Amino acid sequence: MRATARVVGLGPSGSAFLHFYGAARGVERSPRYFKACGEAVPVETPLVGKEHVVDKVRLFRFYYWKREVGEVAYQKPRWYIIDKAKWVEQLRAAATGSGAVDGEVVVKAGGPYQSEGGKITVVRAYVEGVKLEDEAVYFVFPPDSVGFYWAFPHGGVYNVGGGFIGVENPVPLVRAFVQKWLGGGRVVDVRGAPLTVEPKIVLHDGEAFRIGEAAGLVYPLTGEGIRPGVLSAKALAEALTTKKPLETYRRAVADIAKQVEFQKRLLKAARRLIERGASIMELANDGVLRDYIEENLSARALFAALAKRPAVGVRLVAALIK
Repeated sequence: MRATARVVGLGPSGSAFLHFYGAARGVERSPRYFKACGEAVPVETPLVGKEHVVDKVRLFRFYYWKREVGEVAYQKPRWYIIDKAKWVEQLRAAATGSGAVDGEVVVKAGGPYQSEGGKITVVRAYVEGVKLEDEAVYFVFPPDSVGFYWAFPHGGVYNVGGGFIGVENPVPLVRAFVQKWLGGGRVVDVRGAPLTVEPKIVLHDGEAFRIGEAAGLVYPLTGEGIRPGVLSAKALAEALTTKKPLETYRRAVADIAKQVEFQKRLLKAARRLIERGASIMELANDGVLRDYIEENLSARALFAALAKRPAVGVRLVAALIK
């Protein structure tokens, strides 16, 4: 017989866990969900139905400020842009009952409010009056800070935002980006939220299991947390039916954890390179950028890029081993 579970936090991962596990109740202080992000998920993300999709993406463009450094194109849409708040609220309504119960298992799914590790503030704005290429997203990396701006289509408007290490309030930067990079547009909504960018992976803290960003399962270089959050929720729901749930859960999310740790090292290298007046974007080529989109960055791909740019390679290696 399944143990009952109490889930603390009903964002994407917590709501998904209720869906996958069933024998659980949720605890959530906020009646309505919000998290500043690009609201993009890979097309294969579980639980995302077509009714939640407001736009699609098949082309990814990367800029080092206004200089384009590469693009990744797919024949079919690779990401869906969703109305994230409505999607989460629908998951909550479909999967959770009223109130909360104490159970044999506690699951923490409170995102950055329960995670361990360094955080930044990320800002998202909806912008009207902007026309960019259809089914395309834009990542723009400034030369003087670690982080990036984004511009994603969102059903007739654009979701424009950014987050940067060491910047407590990126709102002025995002507003300036709208004017200077996008060439103008009317900002109709601006909101911010914390994001864990240097996460410590904690799958169980001695009193509760953790999933999603609360467990540190968020990608440091892209900020993507929806897919790993949903996948970790599914993995834990399945693991709790086994004799060794923590061991089973750890194996199930091992690939995600490995990618998180690798990206943490690259983020540290990026910070050191900025201090030296350089940028990790000097490594960008279409292969590396595709791995970035697929959350499959590897040392092999980076070394292949380094082989073509030895001067950059010396600086990067020095930053990595410092």
